[in-house]
Amino acid sequence: MKKILSIVLILAGFVMAQGFGDLISNSDVKHEADDYSATFELLKQAEELEANNFEVIWRLARVHFDFSDNSEDEAVISKNIYSGFDFAERALAMDTTRAESHKWYGILIARVGELEGKKQTILNSYEVKEHTLKAIELDPDDDGNYHVMGRWNYKLADLSWVERKIAGIIYATPPQASFEDARQFFGKAIELEPDDIRNHVWLGKTYEALDDVEAAKNSYNAALAITAENDSDRILQKEAQELLSDL
Repeated sequence: MKKILSIVLILAGFVMAQGFGDLISNSDVKHEADDYSATFELLKQAEELEANNFEVIWRLARVHFDFSDNSEDEAVISKNIYSGFDFAERALAMDTTRAESHKWYGILIARVGELEGKKQTILNSYEVKEHTLKAIELDPDDDGNYHVMGRWNYKLADLSWVERKIAGIIYATPPQASFEDARQFFGKAIELEPDDIRNHVWLGKTYEALDDVEAAKNSYNAALAITAENDSDRILQKEAQELLSDL
């Protein structure tokens, strides 16, 4: 009887493990198809089976970012950035050897800074750089990390002289950053993923900051020439069109 019970328990555990793996795999399929609601539901089911599994936690950080990135509603953006950052913190605490840990921690702490203003952006910038460069070291072929470093350089280089002086006196000296470094990071992101509208829009902004109007126009037109796949793409293309019209 004990032997039969043991076999039953082993088989039950195998079925559960298989079910968990299927949920993760299917969530990735839905994520690739930009179906973030379905991705989230599958991950929540997986979380019910294994609440502290790293593969669930970092993906929940990612999908919360996706929800924020595909909305223009400030409440939706804020709610998902903070929820996503909670999962990103957990993922980083669970495994510091994985690129996903550092990538999503860097992305989400950067977004937290943007939500909370320039002071927090500067304070968070040290960790953004640290974790994003670590993510690049662990996974040099992920264009997203180069994009984050491009944004990091752009945002800090865009601080005015007065803002830098006030920052240095009151709370923290901003790390060194430049629009030229931003250009190089966005260029690398495009080299790895030429069809990501985000990379072209931000490269265009960088060229504007460098006073290269023709290159900025080319970048915005490149963004507009790519087929939009989701709401985030459409929001970015709307921005690209407005920026192009202002040149």
